[in-house]
Amino acid sequence: MMTKFLVDEDVNQKAVRIVDAEQKGFDILYPEQGSLKGAPDHFIQKRAIQEDRVLVTCDRHFVTFGLHPDQVRNGVLWIKPSPRRSQKRICDLLQRFCEFLQKTSADDPYNFKGKMFEISDNGVQVTTEDGKTSTFNF
Repeated sequence: MMTKFLVDEDVNQKAVRIVDAEQKGFDILYPEQGSLKGAPDHFIQKRAIQEDRVLVTCDRHFVTFGLHPDQVRNGVLWIKPSPRRSQKRICDLLQRFCEFLQKTSADDPYNFKGKMFEISDNGVQVTTEDGKTSTFNF
């Protein structure tokens, strides 16, 4: 089954395109394609759930208002670059995250169901539906 993503408008769109995610067989919905540009966070979250998509965001508000892995069935990728959200920085974090997935979950690396991944310069923090958190360094 193909992994489907909904990319929030705060994520650098060019960075996602550089990763060639669509060529890897992913179905990616960008804000301009789904009438999502300027939409409030709760609408973005609802759309991800309705379409069984992994929510990809840099928006800390999703976590601030208590987003948990069980609230977006197919998962959440929260990209936390610091100090800037430049195209190069986002692209680098996504590349490192994909390499991490290939190493740690070779059988099914892009199964994000029931997980929230917080991707930062230091590595990945994974929170599961049962509230367990694991941290991995890059």
